[in-house]
Amino acid sequence: MKLVSWNLNGLEDEHIDMRTEAAMFQILLGAPIEAAIAPDFTPNTPDIVLLQEVVERTYFAHLKPHFQAAGFTLFPNEPGIRSYFEVVAVRQKVLDYNQEPFSYTQQGRELTTLKLDGLTVMTSHLESMKPGKHERIDQAQFVIDQMSNLGPCVFAGDTNLRKEEWEALNHGNIIDAWSNAGKPKRHKITWQEEQRSSRFDRVWAHQVGVKSFETFGKEKVPTLDVRPSDHYGLRVELDL
Repeated sequence: MKLVSWNLNGLEDEHIDMRTEAAMFQILLGAPIEAAIAPDFTPNTPDIVLLQEVVERTYFAHLKPHFQAAGFTLFPNEPGIRSYFEVVAVRQKVLDYNQEPFSYTQQGRELTTLKLDGLTVMTSHLESMKPGKHERIDQAQFVIDQMSNLGPCVFAGDTNLRKEEWEALNHGNIIDAWSNAGKPKRHKITWQEEQRSSRFDRVWAHQVGVKSFETFGKEKVPTLDVRPSDHYGLRVELDL
């Protein structure tokens, strides 16, 4: 099963339509559009897509038309009251869907959970910035505790966690996909802005094998001098 997670940087208005459109091709085809038009190109379409920092504009103009055309169902099926939010796209039958606000959040963050046949999928955008450290750690621990009480489960999203914050968590039998894949250096960084970089975006698994892990979305959008997002996308293959 192939899973993609990506923070689309929807809070940045500049070039948002061209950036998001480029991201849609990279997610659904597995490559930039320039590569996808080659005669011998084979699409690498994921089974599950988890997106963060989606805004109403990008939801209706880009996500909904592209994902529906590709046979995906979107959760939520329309934007809620939050100005930016998470979206899950799947082609499997969904048995249950829930969005639960964290009880400790200054920024209105929440945990999205979908129950599929044999797998629970979670995503979130945990508390941002240095002042959000304590809320972020509590939120991450809550996610891990939830995963530990379930069967096969995977979480993917923008955790904003720093290395020392992850090490402070009681993550027990939860697998970090990047670490489990051998900690490949070229796929360690998931957020980069000017001279700063971090591994904010993570994939965690419980009772699920990780066959591969890679980052993508590093190419700049044609005619623009920017990438689709300040985050890189994560592409993971799971062994169920």
